[in-house]
Amino acid sequence: MRRFFSMFILTALAAVFLTGCAQPKNVVQPTPDEGEHAAEAIKVETYSLRPQTAYPGSTIEISVQYSLRLPKSKSLSEVTEVRVLLMGTERLELSRKKIIRAEGTHKSTIKFTLPMDIEKGDYTLQTILSTPAHTKTIEDTLTIKKKGK
Repeated sequence: MRRFFSMFILTALAAVFLTGCAQPKNVVQPTPDEGEHAAEAIKVETYSLRPQTAYPGSTIEISVQYSLRLPKSKSLSEVTEVRVLLMGTERLELSRKKIIRAEGTHKSTIKFTLPMDIEKGDYTLQTILSTPAHTKTIEDTLTIKKKGK
């Protein structure tokens, strides 16, 4: 009987272990049931870049709406919102804002004017959202054209 009980426990433990191994490894957001041990996370809800094709001197608007999840042990977190224009090997930081946020949905919008001497071509715009525990980066392409061409 004792041997049967030992085999039963070993079989049950193996089943639990194998079930745990079958879980997907790319889960980003914790479920609400994880309570105290839920990880801090940022999830992008919506993002827009307007216009995506522009001319020197144009005003560009970048908007992002994101949700912030915090563990139950935390009510606030510092979020850093950075916008960067990548031009080949050059990096131009357009904005940087540090703000204390509560769990929930937040919207962040910036506007900037392109310099008149910007060269035509494709540029990468990055929006980087980060907390002490998590970073999310969004990249988009901004095409600059010269007027009349």
